[in-house]
Amino acid sequence: MRQVYHNLCTYSADLFGINSALYELGGLIVMHDASGCNSTYNTHDEPRWYTMDSMVYVSGLNEKDAILGNDQKIIDDICAVAEKEHPKFIVLSLSVLPAYMGTDVKGIMRLIEKRTGIPSFGFATNGMDTYVRGAGMAFRAIAERFCPAKEKNLSVHPGEKDAVSVNLLGVTPLDFSVNGNVEALEQTIIEMGFTIQSNWAMGCTLETLKKAPEADVNLVVSVTGLQAAEYFFETFGIPYVIGLPCGAKAIGAMREKILNAVRSKTCGSLFDTAPPVNSDDKQYRLIGEPVHCASIRYYLENELGAADVKILCPMEEDGGILRESDVHATGEEAIEAFLNSGSAVIGDPVYRRVVKPDITFIDDPHDAYSGRMYHDRGWVFTGRQIAETIR
Repeated sequence: MRQVYHNLCTYSADLFGINSALYELGGLIVMHDASGCNSTYNTHDEPRWYTMDSMVYVSGLNEKDAILGNDQKIIDDICAVAEKEHPKFIVLSLSVLPAYMGTDVKGIMRLIEKRTGIPSFGFATNGMDTYVRGAGMAFRAIAERFCPAKEKNLSVHPGEKDAVSVNLLGVTPLDFSVNGNVEALEQTIIEMGFTIQSNWAMGCTLETLKKAPEADVNLVVSVTGLQAAEYFFETFGIPYVIGLPCGAKAIGAMREKILNAVRSKTCGSLFDTAPPVNSDDKQYRLIGEPVHCASIRYYLENELGAADVKILCPMEEDGGILRESDVHATGEEAIEAFLNSGSAVIGDPVYRRVVKPDITFIDDPHDAYSGRMYHDRGWVFTGRQIAETIR
């Protein structure tokens, strides 16, 4: 019973991470499910739903087909929609029941691609893992399919352009919302003296993403972008740096990290140096997406002098950037104990439900956790604006 949530909720599911990562790229995105997944994703996890069109569908799986199996129906339905809408690619992901049925999603998509001639992807999701796993798979799949090694333009070599060019990997509203964080991130990169080659994937087209191999360096701004970064490094030798520029000191350090990565052709992170020795007695406890939390910790330690900052990662993947003192946990009991071990908490407002009233709580709304519930409390954490909220 320790895995039962009494007060807290769960993070956005893996197939929703796929939807969010690919939402703006012109693909036909289908969730294999009865219907509940579509309404949950659209009304809770996707803030672009009412302002931006996208071809996100649900298969409408019924009880008979679930029990007896009827893959031909979904193949015919997807092909019919593809013939009408002419998507740039087709994606099928699985919810809980089709996953437990053993649906051969990759086989289905091979048949669909052969029939339509449209690049097609099948993701063996299960509706139980978190969004970071699904979005990570989606970004890597797009990179592998649309940025193959043979198509790299070798006429322009990294480091020979007027300014260092950067791909931003792992940008979705599940982690950055739609409150100005993406714009602040891009502006900060430009102010560092760099140019932005592509943004994976908000405010960018598939055609722009295809040019990603021409970048000098990749900046991984959430763990959802790490798989794509690893592919670009393995295939093109493009190094990556993990982290977010949160605060003035992080901006300076990030600039040096990026330039060093370009010069040395090695990967790194904003967090691979020892933290400063501080004496502040406030005990910060952070919970959420690992890159986000580690970047805020960098700000707390290097600009506010915090000495005791620990992170709880409630997801499957942490990008290898956390410390031994940090915690991996998903159960409510463990989360409650961790958050109440400090004197200040930074996390989604839902976590207030298990935090003692005498502990300082700084709201850090996370669309992948509470959806649109707390958009009115959102703030810009990228760039120098973080100082307006945490000081």
